[in-house]
Amino acid sequence: MTIIYAILLLAFIIIIHELGHYTMGRLCGIGIEEFSLGFGKKLIQWKKSGILYSVRLVLLGGYVRFTGEDADSDDPRAFNNQAVWKRFLTVLAGPAMNFVLGYLAAVIFLAGFGMYTDEVLPRVDDLVAATPAVEAGLMPGDVIVSVDGEAISYDQAGYDRMKALMALHTQGEPLELVVRRGRQEIAVETGLYLDEDGQWKMGVFMTQGRERMGFFSALRYGGVLMVTLTREMLVSLKNLVFRGEGLNEVSGTVGIVREVSRTVSQGFDMALYWLLIISTNLGIVNLLPLPALDGGRLVFLIVEGIRRKPVPRDKEGLVHLAGLAMFFVLFIVLTWHDIARIIAG
Repeated sequence: MTIIYAILLLAFIIIIHELGHYTMGRLCGIGIEEFSLGFGKKLIQWKKSGILYSVRLVLLGGYVRFTGEDADSDDPRAFNNQAVWKRFLTVLAGPAMNFVLGYLAAVIFLAGFGMYTDEVLPRVDDLVAATPAVEAGLMPGDVIVSVDGEAISYDQAGYDRMKALMALHTQGEPLELVVRRGRQEIAVETGLYLDEDGQWKMGVFMTQGRERMGFFSALRYGGVLMVTLTREMLVSLKNLVFRGEGLNEVSGTVGIVREVSRTVSQGFDMALYWLLIISTNLGIVNLLPLPALDGGRLVFLIVEGIRRKPVPRDKEGLVHLAGLAMFFVLFIVLTWHDIARIIAG
């Protein structure tokens, strides 16, 4: 189910992107032939007002096909017969909607869940592989409510007391926990292991506390968060291209789905977090001046506006076709590496 949630989250981000193109295209009077969610075999299709709507087998994609988008057409509603500024806004609207979606996710996140603070809470955020905590069956989201029969408060003081009680144990002495998982309280017995620093630990990462913001503060800091996130992504992208930093950490669609599915089950806050990250990332990537991307199409429109005549359609089409082939090869390579990482554990 978590994989399905992750796929639906990605599908939602993509459909918002395509709705940007679709809505702006209709506002500009551009003819639309098809609006598709996904690619591959058609599962569902219907026609309304001359537009074909379809849902296809693979939901990790989508497109809006405009009338006369990549070829000359006599139809006055054809994409290439529209003014440059109309086409520019229509292409730009897709990435713009990703930034809007990211901003809304940031505002809801800050107002509903808050920014992280220095406080640490006795709630399991993640686990270290092959440790007593994993063997005992602890899970992300578990709230530790007692240790060795002593109640633990859900705050920094409770976390500190939990650590103090753990310090009284050695590897041979089991730790008696009661954790709240959903609406249930479950007794768990776990051991400890000696880490590299010589400390006895269960093998869990605990949740960092958060401080909620008021609505108007969230509106303001949501924008600040978007600017900061965009800047960090651009710096990471620059370092990746020119220095090769983080090359081994680059993931394709399979890797993204896997990572999202691992954390989205922890709560709505994690879904908002990934909505913010992925939607903003998609907006940035699509604005890169590369063939087949929205940014590449915008470059051709800027050139057309300066020259006051379009680049020959066949030449532009070849450039975008080459870019599409390049991204298809990249997709295969990244998918192969994602699967290899999953197999390797």
